Amino acid sequence: MGSTPRTRRKTPAPNAPASNTGSNTGSNNTKAIKVKQEEEEEEEGKRTKTSPVAALDAGYESDAPIVIDSDTSLELQREKESYPGASTWAEDEEHLFEILFQRGERPILPGHWDVDFRGIPVVDTVFQTDNDGLPPVVYARSGKDFQDLTSSVRTTVQSGLRDKAPLVIKRSLDRYLAWAAEDGGFSGLRIVPNIFTAVLDPQLSEQDITAAMQRRMRALATMQREFLKVDRDETFWAVNHVALTRDNASAALLDKYLLDMGADKDQQDQKPMMLDRQEEEAGPAADQDGPAYRRVPPVVYGLFVLRSSVFLLTVDSAKGDTAYVSFHVDVHFMDRHQSVWNALTVAIPVCLARDQLVERLDEFEEWPVEHEGESDG
Repeated sequence: MGSTPRTRRKTPAPNAPASNTGSNTGSNNTKAIKVKQEEEEEEEGKRTKTSPVAALDAGYESDAPIVIDSDTSLELQREKESYPGASTWAEDEEHLFEILFQRGERPILPGHWDVDFRGIPVVDTVFQTDNDGLPPVVYARSGKDFQDLTSSVRTTVQSGLRDKAPLVIKRSLDRYLAWAAEDGGFSGLRIVPNIFTAVLDPQLSEQDITAAMQRRMRALATMQREFLKVDRDETFWAVNHVALTRDNASAALLDKYLLDMGADKDQQDQKPMMLDRQEEEAGPAADQDGPAYRRVPPVVYGLFVLRSSVFLLTVDSAKGDTAYVSFHVDVHFMDRHQSVWNALTVAIPVCLARDQLVERLDEFEEWPVEHEGESDG
């Protein structure tokens, strides 16, 4: 199963050859090595801190198959209890985790899509049947674009254009977000985004990369809270030196709140986004005297491109400035064996974010009709 969120664990490649144990000594040595590896894995699982970048660079094998207990719900609960940040998750974050964890065993796609996936190696359980009590998550469009993306990234890298791979990935992600807006009926509305994409600079240190992800997630959450305030600031849509259009509004608003956060960066964002058990259990402090909102601020999603991988992060904007930023999974677009799972993994948060905005269409106004040259003003 591809990109299932879980604590880091080493697993052999599906086609790895068996070890040659031609003697008892070799067999005993193999057993000893196996026991040692299991002890190391158990110790790794007890660690209270990790980070997305460390997980990736250390060989976080999120694309490797996972064996699930016969009692899937029990296994799911065990994973959730051991997963950093889980105790602070909002309902939508738990829902995302459960879909990613169980997506080899639950319907993800509409049943009639099995025709589109004919000849593609994917388990039958991802297609909805009449007996399923769960609706599909990814619908109205197949994952063909993301299957093609995995091939495109590999071709780009193998052609000696490795530096261009992040932009190839981001452009494809942005096209999918644009499709989601069309499919959800809000492409012509002045929405406040609940999902975004960003390319990370691989030359930065691990601490700087994780801090950058944290700042962007918090800025997106702040934007949602400011928009949903009962007494919203009249300057919410005002961005210095930029005339907002439907093409640039999301990025310009996010940059605005990133700049607003700059003054507090030293106090809030210098530490990396470490998944600290002590911080997790403490959780954000409830502010009884905080602002009133027209509705509960939602969970927001971030898709961060680093080299040829994509990190999926979430944060619950309702929990304020100290909300826990959760890292869910990384998707490796260089793995040609994972093209289908790559497609589904990225499509899941995009469709969840789309469905969330569909429920809020009455909050957004239509963009005024743009005349030629107006967006340049």
